[in-house]
Amino acid sequence: MILAGDIGGTNSRLAVFDSDFNKVEEKVYKNAGRSSLQGIVAEFRATFSHPIERACFAVAGPVSEGKVTLTNLSWHLEEKQLAEELKVASVGLINDLMGHAEGIEVLSPDKFITLNAGRTVPSGQRAVIAAGTGLGEAGLFFDAKTGRYRSFPSEGGHADFSPTNEEEDALLHFLRSKLKHVYWEAVLSGRGLRNLYDFYCAGGKFSKSDELPDKPTGEGGGAGAGPSPADISQAGLSGSSRIAVAALELFVRLYGAEAGNLALTMLSTGGVYLGGGIAPRIVTKLQSPQFLNAFWAKSTEKLETLMKQFPIHVINFDLGGLYGAANYARHL
Repeated sequence: MILAGDIGGTNSRLAVFDSDFNKVEEKVYKNAGRSSLQGIVAEFRATFSHPIERACFAVAGPVSEGKVTLTNLSWHLEEKQLAEELKVASVGLINDLMGHAEGIEVLSPDKFITLNAGRTVPSGQRAVIAAGTGLGEAGLFFDAKTGRYRSFPSEGGHADFSPTNEEEDALLHFLRSKLKHVYWEAVLSGRGLRNLYDFYCAGGKFSKSDELPDKPTGEGGGAGAGPSPADISQAGLSGSSRIAVAALELFVRLYGAEAGNLALTMLSTGGVYLGGGIAPRIVTKLQSPQFLNAFWAKSTEKLETLMKQFPIHVINFDLGGLYGAANYARHL
């Protein structure tokens, strides 16, 4: 039996998988008020009698040498200590995007939405980019010795934002007035979508009547906090606000551009995969020419031809990170 966990800042989702990779137990726990992951795992294990041989936890934080301090929690985790305390032979800790990457191998075809069929190169490298609360990036390479794909982490979401036209130059200038450093996560995330909306509100191109109404409370709290990223995306999809439409269209173009950057960096002839919570919700926009044209638009005609050969898929499955953690665990 395998114990797998997808550990975020708000929730911990735990599951047990059998040797045939069937999920036999699952439960979600709130992290608020908890002092450790070990306490949650102990509570979960008290609900079943299956003996656990190995475990893996995909966590929201940078893992180094088997140790991690979660980004949005005070929890500090170490593989060896977890193995001892949980009385499990092998425990793995991986970055949450590595979890999404590991999950690609074990998800059925119906869990993906294809944006560009391209031409998949057998054993070609793969790239994963996921806009959600933040912006995560990871990769996969084919290990000929084991005959399977292996994931590796990245912090590419914190790389410098790179404008490609005058409007994006203006966006960079706008964000510099608000942020110490402008990086890709500042435009490609829930918070990033709000930044794009604010950019258009301040730009003078639209009237006050085009803005979404303030809420009594919102992201950041307080009166007049403005629309949430969900409000903006919904209004952008429905067309009820011209500013929200513009913000969502710019978000889609930037998503395409950075996904293309990652595809080039990793030479991901095996495919580019969009994970995270935002992509499945705006898939109709991602299927528009705006995303693909931004993805393909690179330095030379030859490179654009290469870009069009990269397969692009949206991961349309909320539990990809959990399945990925289980997949990683069974190879420990």
